Amino acid sequence: MNLSTTTRPVAATLRLRLTAVALAIASAAGTAVAAPPAADAPYLLYLPSNTTRVDHPAIIQAFIDQGFNVRTYAYAGEDDADYAGRIAGEVRELLAQGVAPQDINVVGGGTGSAIALLASAATGNRQVDYVVLGQCDDMLKVRYRFRLAGNVLGIRDAADAGSGSCRAFWSGAPKLRRQRDLVLHTGHGAALFDAPRAEWLQPLVDWTRGGQVEVGAVRVVAEGAGRGQDGSAGR
Repeated sequence: MNLSTTTRPVAATLRLRLTAVALAIASAAGTAVAAPPAADAPYLLYLPSNTTRVDHPAIIQAFIDQGFNVRTYAYAGEDDADYAGRIAGEVRELLAQGVAPQDINVVGGGTGSAIALLASAATGNRQVDYVVLGQCDDMLKVRYRFRLAGNVLGIRDAADAGSGSCRAFWSGAPKLRRQRDLVLHTGHGAALFDAPRAEWLQPLVDWTRGGQVEVGAVRVVAEGAGRGQDGSAGR
């Protein structure tokens, strides 16, 4: 897989926005220390949007409340390919530590969505879960040559003109095991993911726990739907 492309300079204004995001994430991480996750808690690697209006502390806390061991990885000034490679390295490290691949979940929000997709390809594991919260951009495949792997759920709001379908990435990906393009009709548009709303949080949790999420539905809960011995979703 080739993730190389021409690099882009980082604007000073973008650095300021990302600094604010990093501070918000650091604040949320500090609150998480007081309530350590269970030893067998599934991991959630959160790749946050660089949009300052997003309530990152509330989103991270919502993930923690759902029982995830949350780790956040904000943009550090590198290009997208290097950022994705960093995340893929974190996933491989967890696997090397003996964490089951079905207990590793990578969630990209907004500008972090592209990184989650690229990390999926860079990792190449068929059982790791990925959730893309908006901003599926089919131009990503023009800038990079890659093939998705794992279980990939794309969530977007029908009123968000800036978020396309993730279906453009499904074809030609033999290591892509499960995939869904979930369209919500909340009216929030791009602001849907600015806060931990149940409309997107519930499908995310269902997906990472092996439940079935139907295209176009707000919530299809597979209560008791677990993974088979091979990690496949229960039906």
